Amino acid sequence: MSTFETIEDDALLTVAGGTASSSDTQLTTMLTDISKSIKDAAAAKNNSGTDPTQLMMMMMMMGGLGGGGGGQAVAAPPPEAPPPPNVVKVNVRR
Repeated sequence: MSTFETIEDDALLTVAGGTASSSDTQLTTMLTDISKSIKDAAAAKNNSGTDPTQLMMMMMMMGGLGGGGGGQAVAAPPPEAPPPPNVVKVNVRR
């Protein structure tokens, strides 16, 4: 297993960044692609329509505008109660 070489502090002051090797360019491209994929996945999740605030607003709008229902026929009223049975009262005297 190799170890990292120590770099003097004075040498770090002169570093401007960048590299010219092709393997680093491939690595940079790959990391850029991965970052873009993560960003796209996060954006897709945020735009999927499952935002609870948006869902709540849709429900409020439908309730306030009489939404829901629609083409269904109105239910028939319940049948009238049957008339009371005929009762004959008999008075018995003793």
